[in-house]
Amino acid sequence: MSDSKPSLGECLKLLRRERGWTLTQVAQMSGLAISTLSKVENNQMSLTYDKLLQLAQGLKVDITELFGVRKASVSPIAHGARAVSRLEDGRIVETPNYVYRFLCTELSRKEMIPMLGAITQQSIETFGELIRHPGQEFTYVLEGEVELHTDVYETLRLKTGESVYFESTMGHAYVSVGDTPARILCVCTSASGQSEQTLISGAKGVRPHDERETVEAEMTLG
Repeated sequence: MSDSKPSLGECLKLLRRERGWTLTQVAQMSGLAISTLSKVENNQMSLTYDKLLQLAQGLKVDITELFGVRKASVSPIAHGARAVSRLEDGRIVETPNYVYRFLCTELSRKEMIPMLGAITQQSIETFGELIRHPGQEFTYVLEGEVELHTDVYETLRLKTGESVYFESTMGHAYVSVGDTPARILCVCTSASGQSEQTLISGAKGVRPHDERETVEAEMTLG
């Protein structure tokens, strides 16, 4: 990815200032702590999938605006709209449990959110709170072996080439089985049909990431 892409913190700060919102107001609208928002704006913390979703919903913006993409972008409602992600494209979101690469981010109001992911967590005991978000989720294991933990079913183990589809309002977590991060293709939808306004999460202790690809991210996500 290009180093010229703004970070999540820069995009949030610009959006907030354009709307004339204070951090307190953003916290009230989104339900996220002021301290969390402040760390995000100062590039000391990123947000995971469901917290990005929560933030976008609270601010009533398309999630792509948190990536610096304006609504003037091509709308998928228009006939023949499309988006292409090359090998170097996408937006990286890094958390203690996953490294996501969001694909085709220039299209707003998508009904599906495609992501590549590297699962770095190897223990459900240290994963933290299970993730929940509106809609449904499809995951295909590209490399390695994955365990899917939920608050409804027994632990499910998936090998390379296997997949799962489930309601993502159910608490869930992926952990990697083995010494190296497993790689997955994940596609999420929204119950409202506007997934981009309803996806991306926030776990406590998210590692800082300035949206620039590191060598490690390039290796894990390809």
